[in-house]
Amino acid sequence: MFKKLLFVLIYLFSWIFFFELARVYFLIYEWQFSRQLSFPLILQTMAHGLKMDIAMASYVTFVPCLMILVSILSPIFRKGISYTIYTGCTLFVILFLIIVDAELYKEWGSRIDFTPIKYLSSPAEMWASISHLPIFWFIAFFIIVLYFLFLLARKIIKSSIVLLQNREKKFVQALAMLFLIICLIVPARGGIQLAPINHSSVYFSNSQFANNAAINASWNFIYSIMMSKRLDHNNYKYMDGNVAKKITQPLFTNENKIRQIIKVTDSIKANVIIIIWESFSEKVIGKYVDGKLVVPNFEKLIAEGVYFNNCYASGDRTDKGLSAVLSGYPAMPKGSIINHPEKSGKLSGIGKIFFENKYETSFYYGGEPEFANIKTYLLSQKFQQLVTKNDFHKSDMNSKWGVHDDVMAKRFSRDIPKMKEPFFATWLTLSSHEPFEIPTKGAFAGDEAETKYLNSLHYTDSCVNEVIAKLKKTPQWKNTAVIIVGDHGHHLTANGIKVDAFRIPLLWLGGAVENTNESITKVVSQLDIAKSLVQQLNFKTSAFSFSRNLFDSTTRPWSFFTFNDGIGFVTDSSRLLFDNVGKKTIFKEGKTNNQNAEIAKALMQIQYTNFLKQ
Repeated sequence: MFKKLLFVLIYLFSWIFFFELARVYFLIYEWQFSRQLSFPLILQTMAHGLKMDIAMASYVTFVPCLMILVSILSPIFRKGISYTIYTGCTLFVILFLIIVDAELYKEWGSRIDFTPIKYLSSPAEMWASISHLPIFWFIAFFIIVLYFLFLLARKIIKSSIVLLQNREKKFVQALAMLFLIICLIVPARGGIQLAPINHSSVYFSNSQFANNAAINASWNFIYSIMMSKRLDHNNYKYMDGNVAKKITQPLFTNENKIRQIIKVTDSIKANVIIIIWESFSEKVIGKYVDGKLVVPNFEKLIAEGVYFNNCYASGDRTDKGLSAVLSGYPAMPKGSIINHPEKSGKLSGIGKIFFENKYETSFYYGGEPEFANIKTYLLSQKFQQLVTKNDFHKSDMNSKWGVHDDVMAKRFSRDIPKMKEPFFATWLTLSSHEPFEIPTKGAFAGDEAETKYLNSLHYTDSCVNEVIAKLKKTPQWKNTAVIIVGDHGHHLTANGIKVDAFRIPLLWLGGAVENTNESITKVVSQLDIAKSLVQQLNFKTSAFSFSRNLFDSTTRPWSFFTFNDGIGFVTDSSRLLFDNVGKKTIFKEGKTNNQNAEIAKALMQIQYTNFLKQ
């Protein structure tokens, strides 16, 4: 039994070592980029990439484990030939990907993914793309390296195959191998954390090349193929593209009559803090439970700034809300652009803009930064400092997801006075995420889901208030703008109207913001934050094609959002939901008509077409 385990370990670690050598080859081949990295950073690239190498090696080792399991009964799998054939075939594919990947990176600046497969249907175009390359020398190099690696693999298998000859206690051996196969799932998914391994698991630096070098080429190729099944076709093409543009263009037309609410001068740049509040629904504003307001502190803050009480989230998940707030980029009906680093890395965003304008940038989140590829997106957005659950002691891990909002609020409040001005800091709260567990006794009695949700909001409300209260006592307050917004709404508290699940609070306040105690009823979108903010600070905004200015009196009142294969469209006089599967409007309210449905579909088509082109 132990000899079979030893054989598996030899096989597994041989592949891990091979993948590490492949990373060294990539770094040498891309020397024009590697030489710009410090030696410690190169070592970190190797160290962080090891996690993905182990995952890929574990996937490769699954088949030999199954063969060993069968070998207990069948003698053919106790011979080296079967393992040699499998290893040779696998090596052929993986080595080919590694060699092609290194050359493609010079051309494209990204690791190999499913993109080359698209060229297979157009051989002429494919050849045109690669004809300038020294194909003969690539093939020769590939054959030579494959030959020597195959000889080495065969030698390793031949010397260790004797470990599989033990046939005693077959039943015990079978159980042991089944257990080992199950255990391989852990390294294959990158560990026992909530989120399986993805690009964020190995991204660690503001250097995009260092992050790219940490990626395992074969893992990235397989991952991209799996994800490409969701991307290749626009399932939201309802009309001719020119017709869609004609319908949507008036929605973004304005006269730039912008009201300035943030105090800025040529010599003073305002600090900006964005608090993205998990699952914060407009439905809880003004709501009493047991004689107490759900978010009493937030309601007091409303009186200190400019509040939008008719704002809609772009989607229904945190990753969708992040790209909507920070990049002004719409959510997709299925998935999120953040899940596709090759696309999200191209997005503009307020993080990049602040960085380019010499702001110190930071992002605070008490959970796993790898979740839904959030870290990959944040690093591409030039956030210089990420403070996550990894920056806290185990004793602080008081949440299933990481650290609760009170812990992060204390850290955030402690860090703000130390930030070099001007600064841009974002805090994504955590505690009002399902399952709505909080570290304190709930303010409202009951154990049902809705009460837990309301208790979690009440708890986070106190944490957000703590940050604002402490910030007011700092010198930075007079020159700081704070934006508080929900990442998305929530179906709780249920009122039977799905549209309301997307309605979220949006508040602008701070010492640098007009204290107007103003509630704006105009329909706006979460997407509009990006353009509004950078225009208030007199930065360029041409990149935010889906965002409008909240403070432009000439913008039309409307909002667009998506859910699972569905579209929502809201104006000041109507609300509707369109189901893409059934190709019909499933909810109408107010003065809806066929034109509104056509606008919604045109927006969806334009947005998804843009996504495919990213």
